[in-house]
Amino acid sequence: MLESGGDVVLVEPERGRGRGDRVIVGVHDHQGARSLVALVDRNGVVGVHETPARFQLSERERTLAETLAAADERAKSFLRRRRMNPLTRLYFPPGDTSGHRHAVVFLRPTSSERRYVVVDLTDARVVDVLDEADLTRGADV
Repeated sequence: MLESGGDVVLVEPERGRGRGDRVIVGVHDHQGARSLVALVDRNGVVGVHETPARFQLSERERTLAETLAAADERAKSFLRRRRMNPLTRLYFPPGDTSGHRHAVVFLRPTSSERRYVVVDLTDARVVDVLDEADLTRGADV
């Protein structure tokens, strides 16, 4: 699966076991739109299970999201050559049924100005650039 674009998003020692010679590996399968957990020891994979959990972004995914956000013309226009000061998180777009993995990049050039760049990590493209009004519209319901 890693050869087909899966991302290792988590590697942690197995807890509560002897010498700590096994690790838990979290993998996001972009093609299958699923998360997997593998138990690995020094001889290889012991077992793999699918999980409904969605792991946080890998460093590679975070870098991709921030690179795409920085290249977007709407983001460039907002930033006006100021530092992006990004904060990037896993994002679940309302009503999305694509199974794609998304990130939101918070653009924070000052302490009060914000834009939010929504990135489809599966297709490696910017989906939208939002401001505070976009995020609060309909919140008074």
